[in-house]
Amino acid sequence: MLLGFVGLGAVVETAYLPALRTLFGESARCFGFDVQPAKKPEGITRCGSLAELFSHPLDTLFITTTSLHHLAILEQALASSIPRIVVEKPIVGTLSQIQTLKTLLALPGAASRVLALDHWMARLAAVQRGLLSTVSDIIKIEGFLQEPSGFNAKGEPAALNFATGEPDTRTLRHPDGVILDIGTHVLAMLRESLRYLGGQDDMALELMTARDRLGHDIRKGDFTTAEGEAHLQGRVSGIPVDIWLNKYAGPSGEKKGLWFYLRDGRVISQDRRGTEDVLTLVDGDNVQRWPVPGTIYAHCLAERILGAKSLFETDPLEVSRTTHRRTAEVELLLTLQQQLRGPH
Repeated sequence: MLLGFVGLGAVVETAYLPALRTLFGESARCFGFDVQPAKKPEGITRCGSLAELFSHPLDTLFITTTSLHHLAILEQALASSIPRIVVEKPIVGTLSQIQTLKTLLALPGAASRVLALDHWMARLAAVQRGLLSTVSDIIKIEGFLQEPSGFNAKGEPAALNFATGEPDTRTLRHPDGVILDIGTHVLAMLRESLRYLGGQDDMALELMTARDRLGHDIRKGDFTTAEGEAHLQGRVSGIPVDIWLNKYAGPSGEKKGLWFYLRDGRVISQDRRGTEDVLTLVDGDNVQRWPVPGTIYAHCLAERILGAKSLFETDPLEVSRTTHRRTAEVELLLTLQQQLRGPH
C-alpha cells in the first residue's frame, strides 16, 4: 500500500500515522511533500516537490494542507493518474472555491476519485449497534464539540492540541473559527447517522450566537477574528437540532458527540471520553453504557478509506455522494459565516 500526503502538519503526525501503524504496520509506505522544509514526520519519506510525490505509483493521496490550499492541490492531483484522492475537512475554505470545486468534480471521471473526509463521519456506533433503528423515533438532536482548554500567562483561555493535550500556540484567524473548523465534524456525524436511519439530506441552520476566544461578539465587517464559540440551530432531515461549538470550554468542558432524544422518552448519546467513544442509553432511572475503543481516525481509515472495507471498494458510487454531502455542509457553514460578518 503506497500512500501520499500533501501537507505534513500536526494532523498527519498525531492522527494519521499512529492510526496507519496500528492498522497496517509496515505494509503502508508513506511519501509526502510540504512547502515547509522543516516538516519531516517520522514514517514518511519526504519528496522535494509535488511532481516528485506524484511520480510515485500512489494508491491513495491525502490532501492535508490548510483548507484554503486544498483546492489548488486537488486540481493538480486530478491531472495526475492517482486513482484515489482524499481531502481533509473542510474540503474548501471559501464560497468562491465551492463553485470551482463543483466545476472540477463535474469533469469526466473526477467525482469517483475524490472523497471529502471528515473523520467524524465514521462515528456511527449508535446506529451500528442497533440502539437507533429509524429516524422517525427521534424528536430532537443536540450536537456538541466543546473542547477542553487551559489558560495562558495572561489568564486568558488557551486552546489545547486535540491529540496531545499540550497548549496550542497557534493564533486562529477567520475562516478557521469554530463554525467551519469544527462545525463540519458535528454536521458530518449527524447527517451520516440520519442517513443510515433512512433520513433525507435536507438541512437548514441559523447562527444564534458567535463569540471570539475572549467571549466578545463577532462584529460585521470583521474578517480576521476567529470564532471561539458558536450556537447553531435548525433542522436536519426535518428533525430539530442544536449544535454547540466551543474551543475554549475550560479544563473540564469536554463534550464531543451527539445526543438523540427519542419519542418514548429515552436519550441515547455518543460522546468521546479520553481515547474511546462511549455510548450511553438513559431510560428513566436505568442507565447503560458501552465503550467503543479505538481512535476516530483508525475507525475512519479502516471503515471508509483504506482496505477491503473502503467506500472505493465496497460502494464506489457512495464516494461521490459522500463528497457531495461534505461539500453541502461546508457551503452551508460558509454561508453562515458570510451572514455573520458580511459579504467577503
